[in-house]
Amino acid sequence: MLTRFLRILRVVAGFLIIIGMTGTPRAQAQSLGDLIEQLGIQQLARDYLRPGVDAVGYTLNSAYAHTARVDTGFHVWVGAKAIATSIPEDDRTFVAKLPPELTALGYPSQVTTATVAGGDGAVIRSLTDPSQPEIALPNGTGLDNTLLFMPQISIGSLLGTELILRGLPPVTFDPEVGKISFYGAGLKHELTHYFDSPIQLAIVAGMQQFEITDVVTGTGYAALLLGSVEMQMLTVFGGLGYEAYSIEVSYTAVPPPALGQTAENITLEFRRRNLRFSVGGALSLLSLLDLTAEYSFGEQDNIAVGVGLTF
Repeated sequence: MLTRFLRILRVVAGFLIIIGMTGTPRAQAQSLGDLIEQLGIQQLARDYLRPGVDAVGYTLNSAYAHTARVDTGFHVWVGAKAIATSIPEDDRTFVAKLPPELTALGYPSQVTTATVAGGDGAVIRSLTDPSQPEIALPNGTGLDNTLLFMPQISIGSLLGTELILRGLPPVTFDPEVGKISFYGAGLKHELTHYFDSPIQLAIVAGMQQFEITDVVTGTGYAALLLGSVEMQMLTVFGGLGYEAYSIEVSYTAVPPPALGQTAENITLEFRRRNLRFSVGGALSLLSLLDLTAEYSFGEQDNIAVGVGLTF
C-alpha cells in the first residue's frame, strides 16, 4: 500500500504541471508556486489524497492493548499486530471545484472525480470553446484498504502501569520508495488496581510517528478507556477512545523545460480528530501464547489481529 501511495504523489505532481500548461498565457508567465496558489490546486490534491492519508492515520492509532488487566510484578509481552483499515465507498470520489481561471475558459465549475482510492479520473472539457484542451484528472488506485504490520512490546509493571513500545527501524521494502520507519510509545494504567471490580478498567494513551523517506511524515495520538472481562482462557474487551493525527506530504513539482520555471517544493498538511469504539477478544493458551482480534468503528473502520508471547 505504501508503495502505491508514494507513486500516486508523482501523479499529483504531474497533475499540477498539466494545469500549469493549460492555463492562460498570463498565468503561465507566473512562477509555478504562484500559479498553484492562484488556481487552488493544492486543495484539489489534498481532497484527492485524503482517503489514503486518513487510512494511514487511523491505522497508526490502532491496537495498543487487548486487555485492561496489568499483572503485578515484572512481565513482558512480545508480539505483533496486523492492522487493516477499510476505505469507505463514499471516499472513492470527491467533488473537485475548479478555479475561475478555468471556468472563464468554459470549463465546468465543479466535477466529480476519483480520489486516490477510486477508479478513473474525470476528463473535463470546455463547454464553450472546443479549441481548449482536455484536462484529465488523476486516476485512483482502486485501493480497498491499507495493511500495516506492527511489532510491539509491553513491559510492566509499576504501580499498575505498563509501558508499550512498538515500531519498525528504517527498512527499504522497495528501492523506488526508499526507507520506511515508524515507532511509537504508550502507557496503560489499570484503574481497577485501586479497587475490586468484576470488570477491569484501564486508561491507554499513546503516540505514534512514521516517515517514508522525506516525502511523508506523520504523528498520531490516541487515548482510550478500555474495559475487559476474563473468562478462563478468553478475554473480551471493548473501549471508547479519542484519536488525532497530523500528516505532511511533501513533493517537488518539476515543470517542463519549455515553461522556463524552476522546481517548486509543495507540502500538503492533513489533520484529523476522531472518536473510536473498539471491541475484541484475546485467547490465552498455556498462559504463554496470546491470539488477539479486534474491530474498531470510526471514520474508517479497521480490524486488527495479533499474536504474542508473555514472559
